Amino acid sequence: MDSRRCLPWGALFGFLFLLAGSSLRAEPRISGTYRCATVDISGRSGRCSAPPLVLHPDGSYQIWGEFGTYTIQGRWLILSRSKKRGPGRLIRGREIVFEYTYRGKKYKVVFQRKKIPARGMLLI
Repeated sequence: MDSRRCLPWGALFGFLFLLAGSSLRAEPRISGTYRCATVDISGRSGRCSAPPLVLHPDGSYQIWGEFGTYTIQGRWLILSRSKKRGPGRLIRGREIVFEYTYRGKKYKVVFQRKKIPARGMLLI
């Protein structure tokens, strides 16, 4: 078989490879800054004054003086150093919900992703 016959097949496989790669990249990226939107403590809810949860693209995170790494397992965000809060549930790529019990009280803390301005926009 000469190389002229192989060329169309190679181009087809290359195109399929690029198409598959682009669909993998279409997943929403989780890295970013999430502000604490609400907190519910044993049925009483209110505004949250906790510092933001920052998920860095390199897989590290920081919040409440904690620094560590994070992983995604299905719809769950796992923080390596978090002993109290446990895993966070990912909701539509824009919210992370932590539900846990601490000192006999049930907590539900909701973090929402901060909007990032479009390229070329200036924040004043």
